[in-house]
Amino acid sequence: MFATILIATVAASLQADTVLVPGVSLLGESIDPTTPIRERGEPTGLLGTERLPFNAYVSMPIPDSPTPGLPEHFVEVPTSAGFTWDELNRAMSSVEMEVYRGNLPGAAVAVGRWGTTVLERGIGTYDRTPLSPHVHPDHTIYDLASLTKVVATTTAVMLLVEDGMIDLDTPVSNYLPSFSSAPKSWVTIRHLLTHSSGLPAGTGTFPASRWASLQKILDMPLVTSPGERVVYSDLGFVILWLTAEAAYGGSLEQLLVDRVYHPLGMGATRFNPGPACTRCAPTDERDGYRGLVHDPIARNLGGIAGNAGLFSTAHDLSRFAAMLVNGGELNGVRVLQKSTIDLFTQRQPGADTRALGWDTPDDDGHGASGLSISRSAFGHTGFTGTSLWVDPDRGTWTVLLSNRTYGPRGRNPMRALRRELNDFVAVSVDRASFGR
Repeated sequence: MFATILIATVAASLQADTVLVPGVSLLGESIDPTTPIRERGEPTGLLGTERLPFNAYVSMPIPDSPTPGLPEHFVEVPTSAGFTWDELNRAMSSVEMEVYRGNLPGAAVAVGRWGTTVLERGIGTYDRTPLSPHVHPDHTIYDLASLTKVVATTTAVMLLVEDGMIDLDTPVSNYLPSFSSAPKSWVTIRHLLTHSSGLPAGTGTFPASRWASLQKILDMPLVTSPGERVVYSDLGFVILWLTAEAAYGGSLEQLLVDRVYHPLGMGATRFNPGPACTRCAPTDERDGYRGLVHDPIARNLGGIAGNAGLFSTAHDLSRFAAMLVNGGELNGVRVLQKSTIDLFTQRQPGADTRALGWDTPDDDGHGASGLSISRSAFGHTGFTGTSLWVDPDRGTWTVLLSNRTYGPRGRNPMRALRRELNDFVAVSVDRASFGR
């Protein structure tokens, strides 16, 4: 009788306008939200079943939620998807340690395999102010920084390539006549995607107006010939966004909402959530960095730019990653063709580790991807302390979101932390496969 009531209560709460609050177990007991479930003495499934709803946290109303309700979703027991517990707990311990050291106020992590999520976890708090809320992987919205380049800009280009509205080897000037002076007239869409356009990484001071800033970027001279070498360029992705929008003839933001974010149930993913966003983790101790983009280029352009500006949650990005690893489809909803994903995630000749928009593992394992991830993996990182990596060989994906730029109190831990997370996840699947 008690089990039936408890299950009904949990099911009803998941359908309400709710968020699951760390600190209380399903049985009403006080818990330490930084302790892995396996170590709390709680059952590994809801009343012995094979599912953990939201890591078994109880739900409470959110009166200020900007979405009409949080999606119902479950976190599967890792062993059911071919993971081992030990390595996943070690992965989470790595994140917990950086929060404990004060290098991060908090973080949200999601891990899964194919369409199955096995871990969604919030660690620490939104910021370091008194009574700051605990991070929750579904509720806490983070500034994605350069993950915008792949979750927004590259994805929009992928859609437009499928629609026949963009050709990768067509000069940018065909779509954007204001970018036509030589040698810019030789720059193609592919050059922009691989950071080999010859544009510099960034720029100095900006004019006061958005339009004057855009004109300054469009007038920026190349520092190398197109295709000569790779220079990671925020400006290149600003130009790419403008080019894609010109080719589409409408708002790329709306295109992404209509064809990616809404179909996948990514209700928290958006540009410019605004300073009133109480769900947003601030990226700086100064005023004006909650719900407003941290990146200075995107900030000067009004918060919507090809290089940065998108905000999201770990849960939303878990659905995006699962869609990618499943060949462009999730839960019967097709967003992209598998052939398009394969095309855009392959390393390009003469572009170092760069694919089309995406990055790939470096050969020595010193980058963000780690040593154990497969060579076919692809991903990206963001300056605020974010990353998303997909390993199509193993079917795994990892999402790590944080606001490490908020009052940093020590070294920047992100490169090592991303490597550790990806390595532990890869080893977890390998050990489960070999029964070790």
